Amino acid sequence: MQWQELREAKLPRRWRGNVGKAIGGGVYAHRDYETEIVPSDVLANAQQSLDGFDYNIVKYVPKTGAVTFIQSPDFDTAPEPMVGPMLLVKPDGTKKAMSPSGDPWIYHHKWLFVRDDYPAFDVNESKQRSVKWMALPDIDYSRIGKKSFWEKFVVPNIPDH
Repeated sequence: MQWQELREAKLPRRWRGNVGKAIGGGVYAHRDYETEIVPSDVLANAQQSLDGFDYNIVKYVPKTGAVTFIQSPDFDTAPEPMVGPMLLVKPDGTKKAMSPSGDPWIYHHKWLFVRDDYPAFDVNESKQRSVKWMALPDIDYSRIGKKSFWEKFVVPNIPDH
């Protein structure tokens, strides 16, 4: 899919035109691209607090300098991957582990988290899926972040899902 088609579909753009999904003051990227969204000194300091925590998604909040390391167990395989356990590390080194419970949150537009040449999933297919569901009428954007709502009210309406 060409960039012009994506713009016409009113899809979000990668952070700074590079890599990453910017939302709510934070920027999310796959671990392979963490150095492109988090300053190297901030990342190195935050990684000292990992204590073996395994992650594949990084969230960086430029305004506060906080880094959250996130497990998304189905990132490479699910069209809208789940948000798993997280470890928030503040600039002063304090950390907070968080574990989702109940109805999980999901990520949309996972292609924003990676570059076009990311090898673990078809990035173009992910963009096409975004185009399809974004074109649906009457999407309740305040509720699509929860997996149960997404699967019940959005997925059945996506053409060719």
